[in-house]
Amino acid sequence: MGTYRFEDYIIYIAILYVVLYLFIKYFFTRIRIDRDFIVSILPFILLGVFIRILADIDVIERNKLWSITPGVYIISIMAFLISFSISILVSKFIRINAFYFTFVLGTIESLYVLNFIVMRVLYPERILFPILLTSVLIFFLYILFRIPEFEMFRKFENISIISAHLLDASSTFIAYNFFNFSEEHILPNILISLAGGNAIIMIPVKLIVVLCIIYLIEKYESEEGDELELNVYKILRITIFILGIGPGIRNTILPSLFMSF
Repeated sequence: MGTYRFEDYIIYIAILYVVLYLFIKYFFTRIRIDRDFIVSILPFILLGVFIRILADIDVIERNKLWSITPGVYIISIMAFLISFSISILVSKFIRINAFYFTFVLGTIESLYVLNFIVMRVLYPERILFPILLTSVLIFFLYILFRIPEFEMFRKFENISIISAHLLDASSTFIAYNFFNFSEEHILPNILISLAGGNAIIMIPVKLIVVLCIIYLIEKYESEEGDELELNVYKILRITIFILGIGPGIRNTILPSLFMSF
């Protein structure tokens, strides 16, 4: 797997900004961001992760236009929009929740791609390691968050973001330290080097960064009264969640497919 360059981040941030701007301006002015919407996008997050994994194990071509960052995100978004459009059309003839039908279509698509991964799994037990570590960390954090000053972090949407990024950090630590994987990103590489080549540093660093971001979102969101601006914060939460859960799932699954890397 390759290593990202500084200019890659500039391009990806610019693409992310454009995508979010277009969604806020043209999509979320017509669609309410609620539980149904969030449920409908979940299989498309997995679809993107599974496509990326197939590229990592050379089942499909590594191509920035569609199989790795940033293209794989665009493909996932397009798959969602097409599926959602089909669902809207179907809902005009059949009494059905368009978001739930979108979820069904996305699940079919993601399961189809997952099939090509499952048949190549060599060490299924390795998938459990980062999940167990993340679960233990979340258990103790949830107890800590009972302190009044930290109660905001116990909200479902916030604990979901924390869990996603801890899964990313835990899977990075386990894959790097125990299964000879390498790190693709510049900053984590620097941090791991400063920690003497130990990727466990990613767990506290990720946790601190995510808690600070959630705190800022909570602080400024509570000051907003405009529905559009509140939607921006909801979209920001969803984006942060995706940026954690995507790499987290990928890094959790990859060690089960290799003897070493």
